[in-house]
Amino acid sequence: MMRLKVEKIGPGLHPSEVVVGVKTSSGVQQLYIDSDSLGTDGTVSVGWPVGQDQSGAKLLVELPGETANGSWRVWVDRHDLQGK
Repeated sequence: MMRLKVEKIGPGLHPSEVVVGVKTSSGVQQLYIDSDSLGTDGTVSVGWPVGQDQSGAKLLVELPGETANGSWRVWVDRHDLQGK
């Protein structure tokens, strides 16, 4: 498994939830996750990349949940992933 850097935005709708921002190639998307899923280093667990752009700078990853925009897979900067 890999870890993706995120930024904590605030509390979620439920006491055990937190809202984080995922920096994607199309801008920051909000993701609601269980607060226990957010690592102390500001990362969340994601699967191995399922694709990459032609330059190899952007990777397609599947998130642990659906973003507020309805996306499960997003393009992220290679440098925002850990555990390669």
